[in-house]
Amino acid sequence: MVRTVRSIEEEARVRRVAGVGLDRYLSRADFLDAVDGRVLRDLREWASEGVRRVLVVGLEDHGGVALSMAAAGLFVTVVDPDEAVVAAVRGKAEAEKCALRMNFYSSDYMQKEFTSSGFDLAVFLSALSRYNEPLVVVRKAARELRAGGRFFGRIRVRPPLPGPGAWLDRVPLGRAWRARARAAASRVALLERWMAIPDAGGFLAGLSDVLKVDRVERVHLAAPLLAAVGLDLPGEATRAATVRALKVLAEAEDRVLSRATPARFLASYLVVFATKELGLGKTFRR
Repeated sequence: MVRTVRSIEEEARVRRVAGVGLDRYLSRADFLDAVDGRVLRDLREWASEGVRRVLVVGLEDHGGVALSMAAAGLFVTVVDPDEAVVAAVRGKAEAEKCALRMNFYSSDYMQKEFTSSGFDLAVFLSALSRYNEPLVVVRKAARELRAGGRFFGRIRVRPPLPGPGAWLDRVPLGRAWRARARAAASRVALLERWMAIPDAGGFLAGLSDVLKVDRVERVHLAAPLLAAVGLDLPGEATRAATVRALKVLAEAEDRVLSRATPARFLASYLVVFATKELGLGKTFRR
């Protein structure tokens, strides 16, 4: 992949438009392990073969993933716009004697250009959900991965909109009615924020134009919400009980979402393992 004028223009449109939101539970290792521990163990195993240089975008987990990979002997580059968080993770790396294998950048990822084909693995635990155009972020990451390099992304999604959208476009004035409905929805703040979340099918379709998708999981129904609420409960005993409840809930969700049931379409997150292949990938939207 090469950088083109159109890709430069496309990347210039990308903005961080959302805060951490429900993902704030990622900052507590016990909550993160309870809700996403299985997925993270799969990620670490996936990174144990043929990976030497890792790009970690976002420190919503306060460096847990980056530090564990550096401790395993990998060379890790970290990018996050929060200077205080980056400094804290650097301090942890020094304390754990792995700072020499880590590079730290206090920057928005889209404002930081890395060498093409410079990484073997790119990890986006939560950062994709911060941006208004996550697929453009993926295309930038793909450019910075070597051929055969790996991509891990976890992103908040919504189900595709139900209703007559597809056939409305074929009806006279249907497209105009649909546009008016969307304009009306945009005036309701909560609905507008929900509409801004990418739908699962659309995101996967765009992703498959850029990378070879090796594995996709639809995860979580209510666990992130319970985790976010649990962070505010007083007392360590209460939080410990919340962690136990989260483990039970996450395991139940895994069983439900692993089956081909309607509940899968209500999953609030996608987890994607993908690979960069030669001849596959578009650096800009056609």
